[in-house]
Amino acid sequence: MRTRVRDVIAVTAKISMDDGIRGGIGVSESLRTAQLLDADGTLDALELTQGSSVVRQMFLFRGDVPVDDFAAVMPQPRKTGVLLLGKKILGEFPYHDLYMLESARQFVPLMKNTKLILLGGITDFDHMSTGMAEGFDFVAMGRALLREPNLVEAIRSDRSKQTYCTHCNRCMYTVYGRTHCVLDPTSAFGAVDSARVASGEVIAGVDELAASVGGSACRD
Repeated sequence: MRTRVRDVIAVTAKISMDDGIRGGIGVSESLRTAQLLDADGTLDALELTQGSSVVRQMFLFRGDVPVDDFAAVMPQPRKTGVLLLGKKILGEFPYHDLYMLESARQFVPLMKNTKLILLGGITDFDHMSTGMAEGFDFVAMGRALLREPNLVEAIRSDRSKQTYCTHCNRCMYTVYGRTHCVLDPTSAFGAVDSARVASGEVIAGVDELAASVGGSACRD
């Protein structure tokens, strides 16, 4: 990849600091992997994440567990299984700002050639400033940008700006179609055509936002 893009495009990679599951990758192993990647000198930056998209997904997302919403888009018998076992499978982990920082700061002193990107619970200017002060070169956002695609520009204009994202995680189940925020789409993106709702072509408050956001991924 580096040979193909040269210095025209940044080459980055995403690494799990801690899978949060038995037998998975832990922080100590990830620290060593990051050092090897850094010594190789090919990458411009590493984005630090955690958790799995297969099991105990809430270790990555944190916050509310949208079991009912997942069940609503599942056929039987999966629907019943999700309602009965959803929280056990997904896990329950409370949300707090900068929730990956404690693990991620361990990588800062080890990097000699590679920039670091902090992820996880970053939604306002103070969070960004904390990341920079901790030694990170960049910060990344996910769910907050699904809620407000113009959030970075809003923060640039007003450093006291707070996110509208509630970390309800209802965006999670939309990965089965087009990942998007399901909250308050009308005020942000305009009302959906009522005729399309009546025909069942779209679901009011969901598909109109999907059309606006497109395939953006909810990774925070």
